[in-house]
Amino acid sequence: MTQKRWRTALSDFKSEPETIAGYKLTDIMQNLDFAGSLFVLYQQRIPSANESRLLNAVLVSVLDHSIVVPSVASRIVAASGVPLQACVAAGILTIGDVHGGAGQEVARKLGDWVKEAKAAGISMGEKARAIVAEARKTKARIEGFGHPLHPVSDGRVDTLSAMARELGLVGSHLELMLGIEEAIQQASGKRIPLNIDGVISGILCDLGFDWRLARVFVFVPRAAGIAAHAVEETVRERGWRVVATADEIEYDGPAPRPFPAQH
Repeated sequence: MTQKRWRTALSDFKSEPETIAGYKLTDIMQNLDFAGSLFVLYQQRIPSANESRLLNAVLVSVLDHSIVVPSVASRIVAASGVPLQACVAAGILTIGDVHGGAGQEVARKLGDWVKEAKAAGISMGEKARAIVAEARKTKARIEGFGHPLHPVSDGRVDTLSAMARELGLVGSHLELMLGIEEAIQQASGKRIPLNIDGVISGILCDLGFDWRLARVFVFVPRAAGIAAHAVEETVRERGWRVVATADEIEYDGPAPRPFPAQH
């Protein structure tokens, strides 16, 4: 038998109707919302109603965040008369380890920490205190806590945490993140709140998603917000967006100098 050039276990467009993970796409269309459909695509299973509801809240929580890096990038590109898909791509390309994409690394570490705690037979609270103690000893930063725009609290984080509890979906990963938040306050006397990357990472891991997919749940919904900013820029502004005025730019290179006579 000749080996095929490409293979996938995700979907089959040759079947009629098309299937995703073996489920008819038409059945998925009629019975699941977008969040629920992502379980089928990424985990090849139908989620419970509560799982779908919580993941939907995660997607909505990062739909837009006003004038921040991704929206600014999309607006600058839109102001130059670039097609919408390129404006959205420009915004998404700004999502990285520092802004918007930190949850991926948080999710990776979180998975390891939970495995270590279970292997050692200790509670998530004990593991949380050990993580904080080690971080304070080595002066290392624990990702997933603190936010420059939400230094005290973030309504998105509080709502997602509350929903996870109400829906009975707080697992070891979110429990550990909440435990770290408490351990930080006990050790330092300061409250450094769980941020949106941290809470989403905990929820996604508890829902069974691979840590490599963490950024998907940021840039997929944020694409809709980025598109809205690009269109608003095109409709409301005059174009040719000025990034900075002359008095906001400082040149600190070499002073004007003559070009050598011989070269």
